[in-house]
Amino acid sequence: MLYNGEVVCPICGGKMRLHSTYSRGLRDNEGKRHEGWVAQSNCEACDKYHSIIPSYIKPYKQYEAEVIEKAIKEHERGTLKRSDCPANESTINRWAREFSERGSRAVGCMLSLLYNIYNMHISVIQTQKEGLMSLLDRLTQRLLGNNAGTVIGRANIILTRYNNGFV
Repeated sequence: MLYNGEVVCPICGGKMRLHSTYSRGLRDNEGKRHEGWVAQSNCEACDKYHSIIPSYIKPYKQYEAEVIEKAIKEHERGTLKRSDCPANESTINRWAREFSERGSRAVGCMLSLLYNIYNMHISVIQTQKEGLMSLLDRLTQRLLGNNAGTVIGRANIILTRYNNGFV
């Protein structure tokens, strides 16, 4: 977890030191395989090990985060064509189902953060008209003030900062 520009332990807040790196096989938007690198760090205070996963990698997934997010967005809109994503249909349906479950919780947490911490509101009527991904996009931009990276990556940064990431 980042705090004031430093990587700190998400369990105790202690200082982290780089321990090692390992490669992760990934597939891009054309289905081509390549390697991504993940850093492993060790907390000096509690001696726990944590992986520092780059935003372009989604934990436990073989496709880049951007590919997954694009497929979910198009699946939500009903505009996904078979040629748009290299993953098979059952994989895309699983991504959409997982996002629907986790994304709803993330939206609820972020609406709560907006209200409780920043005293900001978003109309419930507005939220019902939007797809889950576009609503999450709007909330993350409001909370972070930018739209850099993927929507899911931004949501995980916010949720990790205030709680535990889970999208």
